[in-house]
Amino acid sequence: MDRTSSPIHTETLPWMPLEPGVSARILRLDGNDRTLQLKVEPGTTIAAHAHGGEVHAYNLSGRRRLGNGEIAGPGAYVYEPAGNMDSWSCEGDEPVVIQITMTGSLTYLDQGGAPASRTDTDKLRDLYNAWCAGEGHAPVALGA
Repeated sequence: MDRTSSPIHTETLPWMPLEPGVSARILRLDGNDRTLQLKVEPGTTIAAHAHGGEVHAYNLSGRRRLGNGEIAGPGAYVYEPAGNMDSWSCEGDEPVVIQITMTGSLTYLDQGGAPASRTDTDKLRDLYNAWCAGEGHAPVALGA
């Protein structure tokens, strides 16, 4: 029996705004795991944050400058272990688009390094479903 899932045609999905200069296409929400495409506009920096679980990030387009100064361009894969703390920014004149699969919480840190806000798969699901309802979109993310 063919158990192949139907594809999600990401190129046709609208971008859900998360904050100024940052938007996402939510693809899968399952337990503590989530998969999404993240788009970060030129000149935008992702604030310092700590990962409660692993992150697998694959650059689809554009370039981002990692906290260690290295550039991750199209085709680059970045692994972040649980407990990693980082910040990064979009480099150049085009948005960076990254396919991300992650587990656990994501905690944004204030200027002093103290927790400022926290999100996880359940919060992202609630945000996504509310956004879809408000915009008149049918949720397509698996597990929504």
